[in-house]
Amino acid sequence: MEKEIIGKAYFDAMYQASDDPWNFTASAYEQEKYQHTITALKGKQFGQALEIGCSIGILTGMLAAQCGSILGADISEQPIAAARKRLRDREGIQFAVLQIPQQYPAGNFDLIVVSEVAYYLSNEDLKLTKELIFDSLTEGGTLCLVHWRPQINGCAFNGDEVNEYFLQEPATEQTYQYINEQYRIDVIEKRSLTARADLHRL
Repeated sequence: MEKEIIGKAYFDAMYQASDDPWNFTASAYEQEKYQHTITALKGKQFGQALEIGCSIGILTGMLAAQCGSILGADISEQPIAAARKRLRDREGIQFAVLQIPQQYPAGNFDLIVVSEVAYYLSNEDLKLTKELIFDSLTEGGTLCLVHWRPQINGCAFNGDEVNEYFLQEPATEQTYQYINEQYRIDVIEKRSLTARADLHRL
């Protein structure tokens, strides 16, 4: 695999060139993917949620309807400013500029959404991100992974490799999967302490 070369400077430049460089607000692909992400969560309600790679907050606003509170995180300041403005009248929504995994929010989360961002990480950072996610996910909590499948030039991984890497975690149960030519969605739940103890006895 190629060494990761896409970092904060790349995203800063993209958002300086356009407020919505991937056309999140109008793209038919993005809108269908967002709706499918919500469908994959099967109407479940969550207490505290984290969205890694929230960009300008389109999906954040949709997820918030199923969450007591949600924190949207992104590596670049400009999309976070746009997300705050977009959702300034909505309660229970916060945003933070974080370079994950070096900067990871404190606390525990009942839902963590990682959408089209994990393949930008290096091998080392992906490993650490996975550890931090499962450490901060509550018992019985949900992890939703949504990634573009074709290889992106300059990325260390493609979407299939990222999702399969998270699916290898033994202390989880997969509750939903959808794969088409463009993207895939995998939803997994962290096993309870009892379930994990039973698993170790097998």
